[in-house]
Amino acid sequence: MARLEDIQRVIDKLSKEDRRKLLHSLDHCLLMANKFEETGKAEHFVRMKSACESFLEELAKFEKQA
Repeated sequence: MARLEDIQRVIDKLSKEDRRKLLHSLDHCLLMANKFEETGKAEHFVRMKSACESFLEELAKFEKQA
């Protein structure tokens, strides 16, 4: 687990636009999770997984930039 100091360094380098992109990515992940929960369809599972992976990739990108 990352130390709080390391996390703070990442946060300090995020612009308002970076935070907006992260929130949008997380919103998409949650939307797909809700769709999957409502329908139980495989297509929504795949979209949910892809959206959540994209969110985690965004987080990792920002951590590497810090």
